[in-house]
Amino acid sequence: MVTVNEIKFDCRYFESAKPCKPHKQHGVFCDACTYYQKVEERILIIKFAAMGDVLRTTSILPALAKKHPNSAIYWITSTYAEQIFANNPFVTSVLTRPEIYLPMLSAIQFDAVYNLEADHYSSILAATARGNKKFGYMLHEHGYVVPANDLADEWFLMGIHDGLKKQNVKTYFEHMYAYSDLPFPVFKPKIYLSEREKENTAAFIRENMLSKYKKILGINTGAGNRWPLKKWPLDNYVELIEAVHRDHDNIAIVLFGGPEETETNQKLKDSLSFEIVDAGTDNSLREFFALVNAVDVLFTPDSLAMQVGIALQKEVIVYTGPTSYAELDVFGKGEIVHSDIDCLVCYLNACDKTSNCMNTLTVENMLQVVGHYL
Repeated sequence: MVTVNEIKFDCRYFESAKPCKPHKQHGVFCDACTYYQKVEERILIIKFAAMGDVLRTTSILPALAKKHPNSAIYWITSTYAEQIFANNPFVTSVLTRPEIYLPMLSAIQFDAVYNLEADHYSSILAATARGNKKFGYMLHEHGYVVPANDLADEWFLMGIHDGLKKQNVKTYFEHMYAYSDLPFPVFKPKIYLSEREKENTAAFIRENMLSKYKKILGINTGAGNRWPLKKWPLDNYVELIEAVHRDHDNIAIVLFGGPEETETNQKLKDSLSFEIVDAGTDNSLREFFALVNAVDVLFTPDSLAMQVGIALQKEVIVYTGPTSYAELDVFGKGEIVHSDIDCLVCYLNACDKTSNCMNTLTVENMLQVVGHYL
């Protein structure tokens, strides 16, 4: 007769309202289970923001698992970012519903709480959570956001001082590891594709007859709407694609973008003298991952696509302007391209300068960089 006393509640596989995976897959129960893994620490991570930002912060997971072995890691994020964590072996639970995670903050005693952004809402959650140690940012009792630990001061000051932001020479990952008190080197973010998603990649290659080419170049035009000047002029894309097609034999070109780039990408295709493969602009996040997985080289602005390319181990050529190029890292696979204009890293939403950080990135210069990786 099975009793409650036999249940190993501290096992990482334990499910409170349904059979655990080892039980479903192998028929074992707690009294004679060889899959038991005791949870010795509970770690909470809080990170919302844009999907590309959430994806790059997953770099913290292997480092946390190494520092806190046998830990259960909970991650609070937005609903739209939940798919990023599919198949990720380091995350025990992804929490996106406030009605679940809000009461949980006071019900669970965490060994460490990491709030990875100085946002007001996430800082409220960090302050509310029961944690033995807190890293990153939290809400002060007087209602404003403050660093939760001294190591977070530098990144916090950069967020409110444009001059410090422009002077910065450290990557985002180096700052995150520093204020999280994690050892270097930095782990690269990683997307864990399912077997079906890998099959979707193969099907896309097969259906578009891409396997006959020496290399596949992905061109992404999307960069969100927060900083319009992140995007290269449309005519430059057209000229670059035409030049690649003319100068590089046996190269396939695949066009990427999100829903906001539907019209732009159509104009781009209409302007070309030949056809290229269009990956579409209405893909789900995981579909987008599988499609990017088909390319060898990805040319993109600082964007979600850039982070996806990095996490899929692609050669990524990323160009940037109003935002910090120093914060980016392609981990030795690809290149970060930026202008030398004095007002670089302005973080402005609009620009009235005749010469700016985008139009001074010439097609000739970009073609030279892209050509190196083709």
